[in-house]
Amino acid sequence: MKTEKSCTETLRRSLTGYLMLRWWKMKSSVLAEVVEFRTEEELKEMARAVYVDTSPTAINGKRKKKPHYVYDGEKVFEVNKLTNLKDVDEVHIDTLFPEIYEEVLELLKRGVKVYLLKDIRMLKKLRMENNMKKSDENDAVLLSKISKDGFRLLTIQETEKKVKLRPLINRHELLSKRIKTLKQWINRDGYDYKLKDSIRLMEKDKKDVAKKIIKILSNDTIYREACRMLGVKDSVELAILTVELPLHLPITRLKGLLGYTPDKNKGRYDHKLRGHITNFAVSLYMNTKRHVNVLDNVVEIVDRLPMEKAIYKLELMALKALRIAYILTTSNQTFNNPIGR
Repeated sequence: MKTEKSCTETLRRSLTGYLMLRWWKMKSSVLAEVVEFRTEEELKEMARAVYVDTSPTAINGKRKKKPHYVYDGEKVFEVNKLTNLKDVDEVHIDTLFPEIYEEVLELLKRGVKVYLLKDIRMLKKLRMENNMKKSDENDAVLLSKISKDGFRLLTIQETEKKVKLRPLINRHELLSKRIKTLKQWINRDGYDYKLKDSIRLMEKDKKDVAKKIIKILSNDTIYREACRMLGVKDSVELAILTVELPLHLPITRLKGLLGYTPDKNKGRYDHKLRGHITNFAVSLYMNTKRHVNVLDNVVEIVDRLPMEKAIYKLELMALKALRIAYILTTSNQTFNNPIGR
């Protein structure tokens, strides 16, 4: 009797244990499903894109500060720094101003994908199609209507290069401007005011800065290809143009940006960039006159045309070379012949 009772008790405990085990497994499975579901929901909430109408004066505006306008799919709000954007995975911007290079770099290092609009004219087209007035708020909203193909993904490498070069380019431009001003004073007044020594020091400093710029870009494939196509070993002006020009734009847009579109720009173009490309063309012209080894088609242009027209032609040649170098580099192609006229 005792044995039978003992067996019954053992069976009861085993059955209870089995049922408890089944119950726990079922509960664990349900809990796992709930946890997995919540995690997916959290990820969905975290994964979001914003669209930004950027401003170069959001932080250090000389006259009036204007913030960045951000559209998150529901509302438009303002931020003074792109780095103030929290819990975003993608940031789409209309323009990459030098003033926001460091902000963009910080976002990229955080793991945020930053996309740059390829053609700013798309916003004008959308404004017309949607009958919307031009405003920062409207442009931020319209950016969200442009497909991913309309943007270019920025990289840490290219942005780091821009951050390193920006202060050097600023200094190079400042020295060039001061040297030009001092030389004008001397030529105008016929007296050097003991400024020639200062000019020599500035020119030496300018050469040192130029060497630093070229060194940073020495392995840049676009810069190297453009130099090869134009028949020059190195050029600080070409290096600056490689970094500063929006080479992803078609050649017609680049011409408009630099004022090469007759009866269209009316003086509204980027004078700094135009100055760099003119300086390069003048240097190429002078080297040809000095019989420095240059390409045959460059010699033909210099010998055939008056100085002003020849320099203008060389400017267009340089612009075309930079654009082709960009296309070939980004498409992993090779180019074995220098460009023609």
